[in-house]
Amino acid sequence: MSNTRILVIGAVACGAKAASRIRRLNPCAEITMIDQGKYISYAGCGLPYHISGKVRDIEDLVRTTYGKIRDSEYFMDLKGIRVLTGTRAESIDRESRIVTINHIETGMTETLEYDRLVLATGASPAPIPVEGADLEGIYNLTTMEDAAAIAELVRDNPGGKAVIIGGGFIGVEAAEALGMKRWEVTMLERCDQLFPGALDFEIAAMIQEHLFEHMIEPDFNTDVVRFTGESGRVTGVVTDRKEYPADLVIIAAGVRPNTGIAVDAGLKTGETGALIVNERMQTSDPDIYAGGDLVENTHIVTGKSCYVPLGSTANKHGRVIADNICGIESRFPGIQATFVCKVFDYAVGSTGLTEKQAVDQGLDAWAVSAPGFDKAHYYPDSQIVALKLIIENGTDRLLGLQAVGKGDVARRIDVAATAIRMGATIDSLADLDLAYAPPFSQALDVFITLINVAKNRRAQMFIPVTALETKRMLMEDDDVILLDVRSKIEYRRAHIDDPKVLNIPLDELNSRMSEIPGDKKILCACLLGLRGFTAQRILQGAGFKDVYTIEGGMFLWPWKEELE
Repeated sequence: MSNTRILVIGAVACGAKAASRIRRLNPCAEITMIDQGKYISYAGCGLPYHISGKVRDIEDLVRTTYGKIRDSEYFMDLKGIRVLTGTRAESIDRESRIVTINHIETGMTETLEYDRLVLATGASPAPIPVEGADLEGIYNLTTMEDAAAIAELVRDNPGGKAVIIGGGFIGVEAAEALGMKRWEVTMLERCDQLFPGALDFEIAAMIQEHLFEHMIEPDFNTDVVRFTGESGRVTGVVTDRKEYPADLVIIAAGVRPNTGIAVDAGLKTGETGALIVNERMQTSDPDIYAGGDLVENTHIVTGKSCYVPLGSTANKHGRVIADNICGIESRFPGIQATFVCKVFDYAVGSTGLTEKQAVDQGLDAWAVSAPGFDKAHYYPDSQIVALKLIIENGTDRLLGLQAVGKGDVARRIDVAATAIRMGATIDSLADLDLAYAPPFSQALDVFITLINVAKNRRAQMFIPVTALETKRMLMEDDDVILLDVRSKIEYRRAHIDDPKVLNIPLDELNSRMSEIPGDKKILCACLLGLRGFTAQRILQGAGFKDVYTIEGGMFLWPWKEELE
């Protein structure tokens, strides 16, 4: 293996990681990386933060922790890896083990031989094939060039108008970046919520509300019809409902794996449209490895194929590829679709399956939600986070967790991601020994509280009703009372305006119980859920038969704009 010829197509996350580790494992290998772009080994997930100004110098995204720029010279001088930028791979001859490449600037072609080939060609933005899509001022925020151009446009046009198409990770992060620059931002999303396919409705609704607080209001269930322009530059976006003026358009409507050269070479793709690889990251040709946004993965929870392109996954793929090429048995078991995203003052994240995904996968699952403080509630700067746990019926194993709020969301997502990977159940987690001190957690961390809420539900002590079910019952059921047990001040600040709502503060409940009709369904509500649960138990103890707690309280009520 000492003189093995390694050719890597793609030099951003997976490709650069694989090449660098191969060099560490095999000092004598002949390694060549090619990439059609100018920049290599850059931090693509940091692009929105250059637009916002958090990352002032765009070259910081290609800089090492000790200040070196990761360019072709860096890879050659430090690692002995030859890098050809501005070079496109045109075809793969698997029988002869030859790749034909094209030097884009000169048009010159040549061939490169390989013993092992690594495909890390990534993904490309999904196009919107409508009139005007080629106008200037329309970008995909996926490359260094995109970020630099958008940042310059924003800097030179203070107070401009932007339209973002897509309400996923890139779209939301772009909205934050432009909002921080005081641009007027409109988001367009074809589905009925933000983060479609990645979050359940009530968690996504928290982000929608927070965006609204920052003057960004998404328009859902809408399709782009065409782009308008003047003198070759975009001036507006026309949807199936209205037209939005635009000095800038960012298309963030998802990506598609760049499988063209692989498919032409006869390599197999899967049901997701991405390239198939085994646990060793080998394609259907054992001498060709692939990773990153190009390939599909196995979902650890379901065991089924999925396509969830993430930078963290790409780096893991690169390491596994390098190990196996160098003779170290290494396997990549799959993903849980774990992510976290910053949105102004909020963070939102998920791991495993959402409730909707679990249902769609045919799993017998149930969910429970509980907000709580990320630190001791009396400690300065403590914040509320809301957690939603998905559990498999019968086995009680964790299937997923979602979290949202101004507090430390990532910590709780990471705990759940580890638990899911280990096949943990709610019983095995109730006494989890998590780090505690008032600046970092409550004595019982909010994650442990959520586990205890789940156990209470399983024991039929806690009888929840979701916000969606609550709203439906208030609209359709005359035999319902929503009992709001918050204080009078809390109630006056914001409450559901409905004649079926009755405000009796929890500390007055025992003395005013006669005001509550015993022949109706009682839905108990508070801010976070604990007082509602307490009211539920008090009323049940007093003989009321049909009593429920609204999950997540008013904190997780999705329609806050309707509150009086």
